[in-house]
Amino acid sequence: MKRFTANIIIDVVMLFCIAIISFSGFLLKEVCRRGQTFMGLSRRAWSDIHLWASIVILVLLIVHIVLHWSAIDSFFKKHIPHNAARYALYALFLALALISTIPWLFIF
Repeated sequence: MKRFTANIIIDVVMLFCIAIISFSGFLLKEVCRRGQTFMGLSRRAWSDIHLWASIVILVLLIVHIVLHWSAIDSFFKKHIPHNAARYALYALFLALALISTIPWLFIF
């Protein structure tokens, strides 16, 4: 599969996941109160859908960043010419990524 085609597929799946997360989040907050269902699915089922769509988008976001790393790196090299500042920014991004992903490991 060509890189361009992979990028398009990843972007479309990420968009679909964002729509699912938004829709299920709205349902969980406003529509599905205790004991109510929507489209035949309980609040628990919508919560599971919300969780798994979030996990999928997180994985695809990591893949998206890896596929675009050369563009990201060249952008920061151009706008932050000092290596120390650039590496500090990369370390900050890595720390934020770890903070946002490590809690997911304890769910399962």
